[in-house]
Amino acid sequence: MERTTLIKTAGMVLAVIIILIVGWKTFGNSAPEFDWDRILQESEAKSIPTLEKDYDTSEVQVRHLSWGKLNYYPETITIKAGKKVQLVGDVERLQGCFRSFTIPDLKVNGQFTEDNNIIEFTAPAPGTFGFSCSMGMGSGKLVVE
Repeated sequence: MERTTLIKTAGMVLAVIIILIVGWKTFGNSAPEFDWDRILQESEAKSIPTLEKDYDTSEVQVRHLSWGKLNYYPETITIKAGKKVQLVGDVERLQGCFRSFTIPDLKVNGQFTEDNNIIEFTAPAPGTFGFSCSMGMGSGKLVVE
């Protein structure tokens, strides 16, 4: 009985080895060479969104916010103190908790939605203030000059 088990085990091992060799000969040499540097560069380029241009009028400072590189993009927003700010969210890229935006120190809270993708507030005195999503997963800083 032990001899039969040994023969069955040896046969299965031999079958697996043959399958691996045939698979390697068939598919192993035909795999394309990967250019990892190129793949990483293309991936990074796709993860950085193309934003509309920020602009200032005499009444308001318009800044655009999106999602890229697994965080808010841009991670730093610069504005001038004492002027109204319109933060325009890219709702195609901002998903989940990233749509719920907060600047805790300034008591600014808002939601970016398809119906209303703008959060308005007035810039305070100069300083640097952290912003994040409602869960604290995405973050950045607001620089007020």
